[in-house]
Amino acid sequence: MTAFRLFLLAYLALGQIVALFFLKKRLTQVFWRSALKAVYLAINFLVVLAIVQLYVFKALPAEKFIWAYLYRPALTWFFGHAMWLTVAIVVWLIGVALSPFVNRAPKGLPQLFRAKKDGATVGFIVFLAWFLCLGAAFYGYWVQQGEAVIRRSVVAIPTLPPELESLRIVHLSDFHYGLGADLADLDRRLAQAEELKPDLILLTGDLLDSNSSLARDFREPLKRLSRARYGIYGVFGNHDLYANNPAEAANVFSLLSVKILRDETVNVPNLPLTIIGFDDPGVRSVFYRADPNTKPLDFKNLKGPPIPQENFKILLRHRPQGLTEAAAQGVNLYLAGHTHGGQFQAPWNPRLNLMTFSAPYTEGTYYLAPTTLIISSGLASAGLPFRLWAWPEMGLITLTKGRANH
Repeated sequence: MTAFRLFLLAYLALGQIVALFFLKKRLTQVFWRSALKAVYLAINFLVVLAIVQLYVFKALPAEKFIWAYLYRPALTWFFGHAMWLTVAIVVWLIGVALSPFVNRAPKGLPQLFRAKKDGATVGFIVFLAWFLCLGAAFYGYWVQQGEAVIRRSVVAIPTLPPELESLRIVHLSDFHYGLGADLADLDRRLAQAEELKPDLILLTGDLLDSNSSLARDFREPLKRLSRARYGIYGVFGNHDLYANNPAEAANVFSLLSVKILRDETVNVPNLPLTIIGFDDPGVRSVFYRADPNTKPLDFKNLKGPPIPQENFKILLRHRPQGLTEAAAQGVNLYLAGHTHGGQFQAPWNPRLNLMTFSAPYTEGTYYLAPTTLIISSGLASAGLPFRLWAWPEMGLITLTKGRANH
């Protein structure tokens, strides 16, 4: 277990302890009666089971029902308490900052909880903060479970070969099958993709989350996409590489008619189209603006056939890095994922999200001639088991000849 995960678990546990302290101290007569206490303790017992099984033993429950309807909500409950602790810390810091103006320095707790108020008022404020944070966490859990938003994009290219006019490409990313999604989620997402009637399907990584052997579970759901006449191509993301045997997973996907490109090119049969796929560097870092371990896009050492000059070029990479390099190589379309749209977005501006301060490109479409970069917000979550205002999405991209997008 990594140091970061240990820190995260400690923070989650501290959130539970702080919430327990306030609820017991302020709402003893209302919340802490025997029946409610039993329910509260039962929920936390389930949370401990989920944490031990998923983060210590690193194993999924054999019964999918238990994972979908018990363990994932249990983890959401735990993360909701972490949000509550964060709010409490922020309020305390605000109390410290304002203490010179109110002539009362807070002593260990936010002044909000130390002011001269009757017990019922303080108890209501404590309960409301706790309830709102848990509510936000569970709202985010159901947002993640909701139907994916279809991001429709028309990519106009002045030199588009006539054979590619109106080509429909479905872009899917970040399934996180395993810890982030179960088989029902996977089947539901691919059923929605099937309804878009794609000609070509492109996957930009994090297909798996926890174990390479889970690739076999894609067998039945992928049959939904067998009508895509030009096939399915993809690359691996960092979570695919964290799994125990990515080479095995690539072989399994190959047997399922999914070509995983690992620093290689492929010329799509019967089309003037080349797909270039780069492997993820596999570094354990969400924040990658100045990541020294990130390797550049090495176009010179790509495996596979040479790229015909007249072909339309699509680049697949999990992390949206190297736009300048892609443009210099004449890439027409660059598809990426990884960011999850920040997973927490500002409701008034999707590009203001948790990734904004660590990554130059986080969500949506960007253009650097001649390359159009499209970043998918992905279909599941990672780490935190919920999303806020960052709806799961899949892309429907239509190619057309015309003035380039700006």
